[in-house]
Amino acid sequence: MTKYILHGGDTFKNNNDNNNFFREMVLGLEGKIKILLNYFSREESEYEKLVKQDRQRLLRYSKNKDLEFQVAETERFEKQLRWADVMYMRGGSTERLMKKLRKVKNIERLFEGKVIAGSSAGAYALSRYYYDNNSKILRKGLRVLNIKCYCHCKPEDIKIIRKLIVSKEEIPLILLPNYKMFVIHK
Repeated sequence: MTKYILHGGDTFKNNNDNNNFFREMVLGLEGKIKILLNYFSREESEYEKLVKQDRQRLLRYSKNKDLEFQVAETERFEKQLRWADVMYMRGGSTERLMKKLRKVKNIERLFEGKVIAGSSAGAYALSRYYYDNNSKILRKGLRVLNIKCYCHCKPEDIKIIRKLIVSKEEIPLILLPNYKMFVIHK
């Protein structure tokens, strides 16, 4: 069974919700846990800072588990996915992330039996449809999960939410405010 953890965004903030998100990635896993940090949604110049932040948080909230890390590389990505127990896709540009992920054939098969965590752009990539916060339209994701997804949502976004409910197919709409997560087992 594959565990998908969708997160609403802003994982860089230190709060209980985000701490629980990092804890959830390794919950129930034993032995050496291999974690693939995917920053395809960001500029490479940011990677070093992001690795430091995410590695520190995962180590802190894993309760002394034995973690091993790799940073996703376009040329080795499929091999790295086969290696990993957990893949974490940090937020950023959804289009940049999707461009790289769409090149992987049968990506869902590579996810099987793993923990796949996506924050904002990462959650959007996994969805059938996602609400593009910049263009304000519903776009197609990788369709790994048969859902519509709206990250960074706020209670006052009721008009957007109503529109999303009736847009495209009649499938579940997952609303993810900043810092909040939703877990799907598939």
